[in-house]
Amino acid sequence: MDTAEINEALAQVYSLPHGRLRVERLEMLAAAAKSATDRHLEGRVLLELAESYTYAGERDLAPVAYGRLLRIYDEFPAELGSLTHSVHWYLKWMTWGLIDNPAVPPTTVYRWFDELENRYRQRGYSLRPVLALRAELARKLGDAEHGALLHEEAMAAPRDGMSDCDACERNEWGTGRAALGDDVGALAHWQPVIDGDRVCAEEPHRVLAQALLPLLRTGRVADARGAHLTGYPLVRHNDSLRPSVALHIEFCALTGNEGRGLEILAEHARWLTDPGADAGARLAFITGVCVLLRRLDTLGLGYVPIAGVTVNSLLAELDTEIAGLCARYDIRNGNAAVSTGVTARLARQPLLERLPLGLRNRLPGTSAAGCRAADGAAVTPDAASGRGWTGGGASAEGGGIEGGSGPDSAVLPGDGIATSDAGSLSVAGSAGTAIPAGASAADGAARAGSSPAGGVGSVDVDTAAGGEGPRAGGAVSSAGSAGSGAALTVGTAPGVAPASGSAVAGSAATGVSRTAVPSSGDWAADVTAEADRRSEAQRLAELGAARLADAPEQAEARLREALTIGSGVLPAEHLARVSSQLVIAIAGQPDRELDLADAAVRAAARWEGLSEPDLLHHTVIAARAFHRGRRHGEAVALFEEALAADGVPYPPAELATVRAQFGESLNALHRYDAAARQFALGAQLVEHDPERRALHAQLAMSAAAALDYSDHDAAAVAAYRRAAELFGELGDVVSRARCVRSAAWLQLWGTTAGPGRPWFAAMEALIAELTELDGGSSSNEIAEELARARRELGEMLDAEDGDWVAGE
Repeated sequence: MDTAEINEALAQVYSLPHGRLRVERLEMLAAAAKSATDRHLEGRVLLELAESYTYAGERDLAPVAYGRLLRIYDEFPAELGSLTHSVHWYLKWMTWGLIDNPAVPPTTVYRWFDELENRYRQRGYSLRPVLALRAELARKLGDAEHGALLHEEAMAAPRDGMSDCDACERNEWGTGRAALGDDVGALAHWQPVIDGDRVCAEEPHRVLAQALLPLLRTGRVADARGAHLTGYPLVRHNDSLRPSVALHIEFCALTGNEGRGLEILAEHARWLTDPGADAGARLAFITGVCVLLRRLDTLGLGYVPIAGVTVNSLLAELDTEIAGLCARYDIRNGNAAVSTGVTARLARQPLLERLPLGLRNRLPGTSAAGCRAADGAAVTPDAASGRGWTGGGASAEGGGIEGGSGPDSAVLPGDGIATSDAGSLSVAGSAGTAIPAGASAADGAARAGSSPAGGVGSVDVDTAAGGEGPRAGGAVSSAGSAGSGAALTVGTAPGVAPASGSAVAGSAATGVSRTAVPSSGDWAADVTAEADRRSEAQRLAELGAARLADAPEQAEARLREALTIGSGVLPAEHLARVSSQLVIAIAGQPDRELDLADAAVRAAARWEGLSEPDLLHHTVIAARAFHRGRRHGEAVALFEEALAADGVPYPPAELATVRAQFGESLNALHRYDAAARQFALGAQLVEHDPERRALHAQLAMSAAAALDYSDHDAAAVAAYRRAAELFGELGDVVSRARCVRSAAWLQLWGTTAGPGRPWFAAMEALIAELTELDGGSSSNEIAEELARARRELGEMLDAEDGDWVAGE
């Protein structure tokens, strides 16, 4: 290849995603550039290759390319002078890659550090990043305290053009504190990144993953859930972020979401047999995976298939690989720091019995009853056979999550589960709710906590005996039973200890404890205590339901108490209905969006396995509450979960509003292609509804704007024109004018620009239309739109003329 061909091929490489294909192309170009005569071009290729190794998860290969680059840089300073900043910038990143390479002894790493420091001193750069790298190496070698001192020195050094971005630096500072067991200090460094105030190409991706367990251990349970919902989509399928994916898998394993963890692992099964060249990333990934596999084995699920093998066989294989990698690191480091850390990680026990995420959590080969039993719910034979739920459980809200003092309350690993040999229950009360003024119809339905498809809004409870569980296949409304007047029985399970029912908020418990089975002499007393708890929970639920319409704050307090006390003694469906009423109570109070989202997520978890419509309905409530609370990452995750099922029980107009909110949250995350699709789907739902013409027009305009942002110019122009037509039919002159102007600008500057000047004709027609309207109207809006249209047409003409002069 000659120089021109190499340049052309390099330009094409820039459009490829990071990964093996990009690396292979660059390796080929590097070989070709070595034989060419242009040293500057060779330097560009080597820089790109070294960077691509890093983003492809192959940091171990970068030193070879970089060593060659430095030789060229030193031999041909004039030719490579313009690359000085890039050479020194990526030298820092290449040196960082040596830290986790077990094939590179510490003496060699220190030599590269010295090389980096000398070159930085020669160029007058700050030593801030050099000190940070030395701190990380000290920590990886097992000296976290010395690493912390070096971090302090680095933070005290001045920032300059060679310093890492603030987001990356905060990642490292927080990691240093976490290594010392200081979760609070780590989170203080990470918080601006978690909040999205500090971002870069790989942040907040990595920090959100690293913060998962510290957030749990410090009691910030809702924030941990948010970090997972927001962070996992950012790292999914990203080769360079395998350790971050593993942290999400581990988080699921330690929060009772083993099914979700297995789903994530299945999505990345290719990585199990593709170790890559990066030993550090490989060790981090398979260690996180083994935390999940060990948890599944503990639950008796070692037979579950994954990646063509079983959990147990994969665990044995990865355990062997982990031991080998740890041995390599220990030999290289001269100590057991790495193997000790890995052993501690593998020994971690669940922090929570179950943390509802708003996502399905079904393990392969288990029924809904089996899942609840694993969570600590009491299940009758009917429930276990899939005929209906008749037992209560200490999962989700009931064991303390709903009963806590705030959204971060969480159920800890439970005690035993209690049932009685008889008894059915019914709860009566109004389930009305106050809907804030100005809320949309769909928001009203979501806030009310009842399924817009026709779910009832009240729950009746009686103390009649001899009832039966919900009929198989019967849909359960968010506040009603599967069948009219159906009662729920509580199954008999002699010899099982009652759940404590205690609410523990924000605890950092680190293990699962089970109460021992009591002796037969204690069982009668246990049954009596259980009956008392059931009666008290029933009374509190009735009081709460009665105050939903006029005193939602009081209703919330009573319903939370009912869920706490009723855990383990009330039937699962009843707990689900009370959870739905709690959603109604919170929805009736202003400025409680995040609390509403939290309660709805937990209610959805209650309905899983009982009623698919109610599960989806509450998931949508949570998504919309997150949307209104500007927690768009969480909103998008839950919108995707609910709408993927294609069974949300809403009429078309309300579902269109849901898709509009989904699209807005996607826009906030800069996912414009996906946003355009949601707006378009929403528009289709109301396209033929004469009462929703305004919504149809607004959705069409929103779709056009999203297409515009995603550079689909031709589609955007067509969508703007369609929206302008719809607004014209509605007599909305202002919105119509804005659509026409937006389309005209795209026709002038976008990829659809061509001969004929269609933008000019459209603008002239708009001005004529507005002039006619302005003559017979006293509206200031029309006059302002006319003035703006004239001004923008002038700007378009100037832009066209300027472009023509430049081209000439």
